[in-house]
This record gives sequence, C-alpha cells and structure tokens, in this order.
Amino acid sequence: DPAPLADETGWCWLANGVGYVAVSTAMPAVTGEMVDWWFDWHPRDPVRYRVWHPRAHADNSVQLPAVRRAKPFWGAVHRPVEDVGVGMAHARIAFCPPTELGFGTDALGDPRVATVVCGWAGDDTRRVRHTPMAHVFLRDPEGDGVVLRSRFWLGAALRPYLPGPLAAAGAALLNRRAVRRQVLPGSLPRALATHCAEEYANLATLLPELHARFAPVAA
Repeated sequence: DPAPLADETGWCWLANGVGYVAVSTAMPAVTGEMVDWWFDWHPRDPVRYRVWHPRAHADNSVQLPAVRRAKPFWGAVHRPVEDVGVGMAHARIAFCPPTELGFGTDALGDPRVATVVCGWAGDDTRRVRHTPMAHVFLRDPEGDGVVLRSRFWLGAALRPYLPGPLAAAGAALLNRRAVRRQVLPGSLPRALATHCAEEYANLATLLPELHARFAPVAA
C-alpha cells in the first residue's frame, strides 16, 4: 500500500527480539529503471560499490543468476564487505522477487510502484542467513522521482547456510528471542537506520549521472 504510514522512519526492538528498521528517502531525480540497472551494474566492480558510500563500503562481489528473470538482479547473490556502524562485516545478500519474501504480488504492473528490491541478508563469516529486507521505490505523485520505503527485520529469519533438512533444523533452534538478543548488537537497529539513510541519500545524488554516463555500455 503506497499510502504514507504513521511512522516512515525509525527503529525499535520488537518483543520477539527482532530489530525493526524503517527509513524513508526522497530520491527526486531517480527512476525505477535507474534502480534496476544499478543493482545489476554496481556489484560487477568493487569500486562502484565503494563510490556508493566511501566511508562504509569496502568491497563487493557478485554471483550472477543462472537464468535472467524479470529483473536482472533477481536470483543474484551479492557479497558486500561493509561497516553499517557496528564493525566491518562480510555480508551475503540473496535478491529475490517480492513474492518470495511474502508480498502479495511482485508489483510489476502497479503504476504507483517504480520497482521493488528485496532479499535475504546474511553473514558470510558465520554462514547464517538472518534478515529479510525490502526497498520499495514508490513513484512520487508530486514530482518526477521516487520515494524509497526501506524496511529491515533484523534476525527475523535465522537459518544456517546448510543443505535443506539441516538448515531447517538449525532455523528451528536459532529463531528464538534469547538467541537474537545474544547475536544482534544492541546498537544495530539505530546504526543500520543511519547507514541506510546515508546510503540512499548518496545514491539519490549519484545515480542519475552514473546512469546517464554508463547505462548505454553497461557490463
């Protein structure tokens, strides 16, 4: 539902130990086409990721999807190295269609939605998935750009990177309030909210020029 919510930006700890983060970012000169191109283009060279947020982003690599889907980044796995405010981490982000994350539709035909970028974030060092995240880029009804609605549920989907039955058994053991509060730093929701706001404000400034310069010859 693109209608504005009561609380578009903020963070908190939920009763089940999940850290909830919400950030709204105006991106007045950005289009959905630019966003789709960016998430396919930037992980192919680490310098592109570092430019996005030079103080926080250190490196990135990508495992491209075996089959190209409706969005070029669906099925891709990014491995960013970054510090969102609690120390440098080797992350793993598996991007997927919105319906795989629980959305009712992929929103491809909704004129109010420019694009949706979502997936499962994890820790490549600990070999565990932990967080569903969603970035919904809504067309600005009062301008030419988009308004980004970002959401993270930190620790809501703890699951080890293991074969199916073992992963399911591990998830049953890990998805508990006590485990979440033990493994998630207390400052993480606030740090991630700040990082997300900085990251996408930067991208709002950079993306139109990068797209105009490099999209015609994108790798």
